[in-house]
Amino acid sequence: MTIPTLIANYQERRAVSQLIKSYSTISNAFQMMQAEYGTINTWGLSPSITGEVDDEGKNIYNHDSVKLVLSRFKKYLKVAQSCELDKVCFPGKYYNLAGTELGHSIATSDNLANREIPPEASFYLTDGTFMSFGGWAGDNGDIYVVLPGSKDAILGKTRFYFNLTSNGVIPFGMKDSNRYATFENSCGTDSGLSDAYIGQGCTAWVIYNKNMDYLHCRDKLSWEGAHSCK
Repeated sequence: MTIPTLIANYQERRAVSQLIKSYSTISNAFQMMQAEYGTINTWGLSPSITGEVDDEGKNIYNHDSVKLVLSRFKKYLKVAQSCELDKVCFPGKYYNLAGTELGHSIATSDNLANREIPPEASFYLTDGTFMSFGGWAGDNGDIYVVLPGSKDAILGKTRFYFNLTSNGVIPFGMKDSNRYATFENSCGTDSGLSDAYIGQGCTAWVIYNKNMDYLHCRDKLSWEGAHSCK
């Protein structure tokens, strides 16, 4: 094999290992949090989206649920640094799996009420993993990780999504998932979903199959069929 191929193979193996570690870290912390405070569906959490808009027509968000979950969740994580309002925290760019550059809302904001998440909902762990919450949806919420050492946040390569539920931490793209981002519709460069979802459905594949072969032979892979290019 050529040197670039060897390097690419090494980078994929490292990414698989890092993601599995992140999944374990999040799951263990979330399990301990619920053991102490009860399952999150008993906390009376409310959705981040209030349904209200300001005078400029921008959505108004309620951060109370995210802040409560954060305050309890972070007790069981080794947090090195939390992000600050109007300051760049993750310096890289955001892309989907097809290479389209994506916008994001964690760096700056003129009005905290118009942010889907408060600044402290994005943070670094001591091992260099970057984590960020999405909005809360009542009794569940999303969190994504950007793997340590990543220059940019690329869905399906260095950036991966999980759903936090009372039943535990669920990687996006699980077999028979009823979520909008599945392996079938959002772990490839072609998708029926919007640009922001292309690559979100790869997380479970990496964790359970321990490869990123969808980067090489996507058409051959499925939960019911081949689980690698070999």
